[in-house]
Amino acid sequence: MPTRQQWEEKLSQSLISDSQFHTLSSEQQNEGFEGALAFGTAGIRGKLGLGPNRLNRFTVQKVALGLSQYLNEITQDPTVVIAYDTRHLSPEFCDEIAIVLASNGIKTYIYDRYHTTPELSYSVRHLQTDAGVMITASHNPPEYNGIKIYGPDGGQMALEGSQKVSQYIGQVEDELNIEVKNKEELQASGLIVPVPDSVVTDYKKEVINLIGDIPQSDLKIVFSSLHGTSVPIVPEILEAVGFNNYQLVEAQCVPDADFTSVKSANPEDHDAFDMAVELGKETNADLLIATDPDADRMGVVALHEGEYHYFNGNQLGSLLLNYRINQTKDIADRAAVKSIVTSELGKVIAEKNNVKMFDVLTGFKFIAEKIAEFETDQNYHYIFGYEESYGYMASPFVRDKDAVQIVPLIIKLASELKNEGKTLVDQMNEIYRDYGHYQEKLFAHTFEGQSGKEKIQTIMKEARDNAPTEIAGLKVIATEDYLKQERVDADGSHAINLPQADVLKFFFDDGWIALRPSGTEPKIKLYVSLITDDIDAIAEKINQLFFS
Repeated sequence: MPTRQQWEEKLSQSLISDSQFHTLSSEQQNEGFEGALAFGTAGIRGKLGLGPNRLNRFTVQKVALGLSQYLNEITQDPTVVIAYDTRHLSPEFCDEIAIVLASNGIKTYIYDRYHTTPELSYSVRHLQTDAGVMITASHNPPEYNGIKIYGPDGGQMALEGSQKVSQYIGQVEDELNIEVKNKEELQASGLIVPVPDSVVTDYKKEVINLIGDIPQSDLKIVFSSLHGTSVPIVPEILEAVGFNNYQLVEAQCVPDADFTSVKSANPEDHDAFDMAVELGKETNADLLIATDPDADRMGVVALHEGEYHYFNGNQLGSLLLNYRINQTKDIADRAAVKSIVTSELGKVIAEKNNVKMFDVLTGFKFIAEKIAEFETDQNYHYIFGYEESYGYMASPFVRDKDAVQIVPLIIKLASELKNEGKTLVDQMNEIYRDYGHYQEKLFAHTFEGQSGKEKIQTIMKEARDNAPTEIAGLKVIATEDYLKQERVDADGSHAINLPQADVLKFFFDDGWIALRPSGTEPKIKLYVSLITDDIDAIAEKINQLFFS
């Protein structure tokens, strides 16, 4: 493996500038050489910088070489399509990956500008490539970037494939000297080619066909891309479906890799809507919508009785699921899919409307796999899938969460409600009345570095080895350990028929909590989902028990 000195000798070629590296503190510089970036089930994500534990030209080439070796093993004449977002070095990383893939005989399609993650997912399916690569770090801070790898179905690569790619990446001994050919030479030989314009055109047609016409109303919208990829495509689609009563948060609808107008380009964070709220108050807008930088997730704020109401991901998922159930009444054997850390409200809504709800592990790849099962067995017709982390997908012409199709869908729902004199908040309250007042709270605790990683492991081990019988006055009636793939309740031990995952759930009579380390960030998350009118107080008490 290359030494630190060898790495620093390659600084000028790393895509990381001398000033970027040398203005870091010694501790920050050292972190780049503490271990190496790990390729997980959803790809790789990390800070930009020098060293094997940072994203730079050499670590990106290493990932590309591992992917190349995997694809050349499993198929003849493999093809790949690459897209990228508006982050620092995303276009450059696109080129590096394309060059490595093409140098290894893999025909590679690349976009000539930034595009959304759902467009990449669609591109894989449309071009029938063997894999796709999306260069994005989603909603992470500006100093991050990442690489997500997709399988031939347009979903993020399945576990078995991810593990094999990870093995190949791990076998690359010298990432500083990976042999590649000249980009122009590869283009001339037809190994690097542009994505045809028809791909995006056909993707838009799919979204338009899903939505149909949005009914005329006096609904007013404010929209923000949070400096990401959803502009211009979302406004183009809104115009195509006959909705033009919207205003953009202009300062946030231009690409900006530093996300200078927000503390966090994450629609889960209320602060991300500050500029939208300001414009909304000026224009008396009914709905404020924001997407994250790669446009796979969406957040919504709705005007109700003169105040703006912030929806969480579970509430939006329940609203959209309920809407899709109403839209698809003529379809038999309907099915929906949600993650194991998403509220039970969706399951109640589904089952009371004769829709089968399936639970899967966190990650839209598992929803994509479930859709593939439906198509193979033809026992169910998929109508909706979602996660509590603001990711939704109504129609499976893509196989990843897709804010581009969901933005016009939620606008259509809101427009229909506006014509009835109702708001999304009214609709949510009706759902609570009919199905139960499920409330949720999420805590995300960040622990940086190797010591942080060890702390997260300790928290999970203690909770696993000393499973509580009571939490904050709530009696535990069942425990699910997805690492052990086991559920324990009053009737004994039962197998969980899902892949292994480092998740613990504790069930009560009126809900559950879950502990789950993030697979892409140095975080551990506590999910609280209860039928209660006092979620904040109970959830905070539970949080203190685990993280005091």
